[in-house]
Amino acid sequence: MLLRITFLVLILTGSGNAMANASNCYSIQNNDRKNFCLANAKNQKSYCYSIHEADTKNFCLAKVGQQKSSCYSIRSSDVKNQCLALFK
Repeated sequence: MLLRITFLVLILTGSGNAMANASNCYSIQNNDRKNFCLANAKNQKSYCYSIHEADTKNFCLAKVGQQKSSCYSIRSSDVKNQCLALFK
């Protein structure tokens, strides 16, 4: 769980910009991270639905799909608050 939260924090703080090129996403071994990367790089929330971890999926849907309501489904309070901060 801590690893997943750390991953989301890195994405939120801008480290996700390094993954903006979709071709780089395909080299990621972890499927959830790969799908998160592809969703952001291609701006297609369909990749979010392939993410198994619930908080990561909801964060992805919120970020890529511009769906603030998805933030409220995130269980980790820190990640939820970071997600909600995207919409301020």
